[in-house]
Amino acid sequence: MERNSSSQDSPRRRHAPWAMTAIVTALIALLFQGSLPPLNIAAAIFAVMGLRQIRRQPERYIGRALCWIAIALVLILAILNAMLQPPVPGDAPVTVPEPGAVQEQ
Repeated sequence: MERNSSSQDSPRRRHAPWAMTAIVTALIALLFQGSLPPLNIAAAIFAVMGLRQIRRQPERYIGRALCWIAIALVLILAILNAMLQPPVPGDAPVTVPEPGAVQEQ
């Protein structure tokens, strides 16, 4: 059985490690429903590092789509989290009426 010598000359391109880290981190952020901002920021940073890695060595790495998907997912999670989480006023005391304290007029 002979080996193909052309496969040894051009190594197979693989996904960039930073791209894989970015998409995994973005999926973990999705599991936490985007409620952990440091995790969202980390996923975006990993994605940018993956894009840089792919741009510097395009003959070795692929995965540009994974990076952009991770960035889009993090942005969507951040926007949804900002829209759905009501702002908590720092100075106003939170008062909740007791169930039996409703008075009739």
